[in-house]
Amino acid sequence: MVWLRRGAWIVGALVLAVLALWLGLPPLVKWQAETRLGTLLDRPVSVGAVHFVPWRLELTVDRLRVGAPAKPLLEVARLRADLAFGSIWHLRPIVDALEIEAPRLNVARTAPGHYDIDDLIEKFKPRPEAKPSEPARFSLYNFKLDNGTVRFDDRPAGRVHQLEALNLALPFLSNLPADVDVVVKPRLSFKLNGAAFDSGAQATPFASTDKGDLHLSFSALDLQPYLAYWPATLPLRLTRGTLAADLTLGFVVPAASGRPQVALHGRFDARDIALADRAGAPQLAWREL
Repeated sequence: MVWLRRGAWIVGALVLAVLALWLGLPPLVKWQAETRLGTLLDRPVSVGAVHFVPWRLELTVDRLRVGAPAKPLLEVARLRADLAFGSIWHLRPIVDALEIEAPRLNVARTAPGHYDIDDLIEKFKPRPEAKPSEPARFSLYNFKLDNGTVRFDDRPAGRVHQLEALNLALPFLSNLPADVDVVVKPRLSFKLNGAAFDSGAQATPFASTDKGDLHLSFSALDLQPYLAYWPATLPLRLTRGTLAADLTLGFVVPAASGRPQVALHGRFDARDIALADRAGAPQLAWREL
C-alpha cells in the first residue's frame, strides 16, 4: 500500500505541475515580453494572447507588436514554437517546429547613412573588447515564415521599397544530434517592388537519406543603387562593387545516425569592390574575388 500512496503522490504532483504550467506560463510570458523585451528594445511591446500546451510543449503568441501602435517597427500575427522534451536532458534548446505568420517590418532611412533603428544597431553590434565565447548549442527544425512583409521608407529619396509575400522554409538549423521528423522542404520566395522571385528547391523525401537543396542564383548585381543605404555608423564605407552568385544550400539527415548536416557550396563573386573610411580615404579594393 505504501507504493500505491507514493505513486498517487507522484501522479498528483505531476498533474499539479502541468496545471501550473498551463495556467501560469502564458501570463508570465506575456508580462516578461511586454516589460523586459520592451526595456531591451527601448520601445513599447504588446502581446495579444499567449497559449501553452504543456503535454506538447507548444507555445503560441498571438498579435505581437514592437513599437507605437500607430506605426510599429514589427508586427507578427502569430508565432508558434513546438519544443522537444529532449531540451530537458540535453540542457539545450531543441525546437521541433517554429512558425511565424504574417510578420511585418517597417524600417525608414531618415538621413544619408542613418535609420530609425540606429539605436538598435549600436546596442547589439559586437564589441571589440568582448572575449570570444563558445558557440551556442541548439537545434531548430521545421522553420516556416509565411506571408512576410518588409516596408523600407527611403525618406531622403522620397521612395518606398516593398518586400512582400515573403515565404521561407528551412528543414533545420542545428549543431546537436536529435531524432526529429523533418517535414519542411526548403523554399524561399518573395516579391520585391512587384518583381516575383522563387528559389529552386529539390527534395528526396522517400530516400533512405532525407535531403533537400535550396538554390540561389543571380549575376552582375550592381551595388551602386544601394550604396546610399550603407549605415554611417560602420567604420568602412562601400563605394562601388558588383556581386554574382550561384549557390546551393543542402540539408541532409542520414537515416542511421539522425545527425543533421548543412552544407553551402557553389560560387560567389565580388568584383570591382572598393572600401573607404568615413573621411573618404581609400582603404581596401580589389578587382575580382
